[in-house]
Amino acid sequence: MSKRRKIIIVLVAFLGMVLVGLGIHFKPSSPKLTELGDYRVSTDEKTFEIDLASNSSTGYSWVASDVNSEAIALEGVTYHTYPSKSDTVGSGGYSQLTGKVTKSGKQSFKLTYCQDWDGGEKEMTYQVTINSTKNKISKIKLTEVSE
Repeated sequence: MSKRRKIIIVLVAFLGMVLVGLGIHFKPSSPKLTELGDYRVSTDEKTFEIDLASNSSTGYSWVASDVNSEAIALEGVTYHTYPSKSDTVGSGGYSQLTGKVTKSGKQSFKLTYCQDWDGGEKEMTYQVTINSTKNKISKIKLTEVSE
């Protein structure tokens, strides 16, 4: 094998390692939602994600209700823990609600942070209002309501 070919192989291998390293370093980060009431909303055309501060070790979780299934298709709520060096039991995370708007106009539903069993406590409730056109979501608003 020629010296030139060896240099090319070494350079390609080095470039590959650099790109892998950059990919690990610049991977998308999870939202930093640390206090109850913190949230983040993102949309992509007719789909949406609502990330809400949460801590499943307390027995509380986010529950959707009053959803018009003809206008909104919810995929569900998934709990995510934050990556932690200490792996502390009871440390918080966030819940991610994903869904899709199937009917244009103004739609709404409730999200409640509660102990989801008979007699369980309710901590807070949001009224979620979604405005959408035929092709995309134009606005999502969360308003805290008292129960």
